[in-house]
Amino acid sequence: MICPVCKGDCLRAAEEVIADVETRYLSCRRCPPEPNLSKNISGRLLPARVERCSFCGRAALDAVMLDALRLLQSCRLRDEDDGLRSVGMPLIDVGYPLAYPPRLGRNSLILVGEKYSKAAAEAMVRDIPEIKGVIESRGVPGVMNPKEKPLENLLLAGCDLRADVVSSLMGELVVYKRQSLIHIEFSRQNSPKMRILEELYFRGKLRDVADGLCGPGTLGLMCVLAGAERVVFNDAWLPAVEDLLMNLEVNRKMLGIEEIEHMETPTRMVGRKPVLVARTRGACRIEVYHGDLARLFSRARPAELCLIDHFPGSDTRALEQACRSCKETVIV
Repeated sequence: MICPVCKGDCLRAAEEVIADVETRYLSCRRCPPEPNLSKNISGRLLPARVERCSFCGRAALDAVMLDALRLLQSCRLRDEDDGLRSVGMPLIDVGYPLAYPPRLGRNSLILVGEKYSKAAAEAMVRDIPEIKGVIESRGVPGVMNPKEKPLENLLLAGCDLRADVVSSLMGELVVYKRQSLIHIEFSRQNSPKMRILEELYFRGKLRDVADGLCGPGTLGLMCVLAGAERVVFNDAWLPAVEDLLMNLEVNRKMLGIEEIEHMETPTRMVGRKPVLVARTRGACRIEVYHGDLARLFSRARPAELCLIDHFPGSDTRALEQACRSCKETVIV
């Protein structure tokens, strides 16, 4: 599979990702101890550099962030007193709940932050082996309201494709995201959203499901994995629908997908009238729509259960009203 961002080989089938994720970030026997640098102290008090392991070549996360800080300081984008926390948010390229600090290999970290320049971002990707991509944060990307202008962050350099391994009692799957275009969610054990799905699963509710604001597909894909007979995906944000199609392909073996039939090609970044983008043949009947949830069930057959996973704190009353033709609606 070809990465849609860098055209490289960083897009892998879900079963390959899951097979090696538990050892992906382990240190080797010769790795030096964790540096445990303070994230809050002045950069003046930090070492100039922390060396990589001379045997396996991997770096502690603190070592990579320190190199990024020194580069930003050399570009006069950080002051001498700025510390590691000022660099930005580090995202490992395969997110998985870890009980230990990760040891990073090449192209395994994406930085998200503010006050970068394109030149500095390009230098970080070029000169710091572990940094895969650099994103300038402008807020939470996506569509808060289909009638308002959407927000997206800016990929300044490198590749921003990363994956989360999502776990539940129903199993595991892999969700890829172009992280400048999709909001960040951290993989963690006992995720509240997965607990809600598990409860619905044990109550026999995950048979005919609509994932109304699907994003890259996490909830709906987990419903397929749980044995749903039909799942309808919908999102007004085109990048989310595109990432969902990628995730259907990545997880197709685990989900029992025999064929993905591509239908209409969306032309708008923010969908209004629902467009049937794809459908699948296999263990579960899957339909993928691009459009406003308020109009989805004028095109798609209503589901027994509609899941609504909106931005935290958003008013969902209008969306619940739009899904009244479904037998049950659950806010996740």
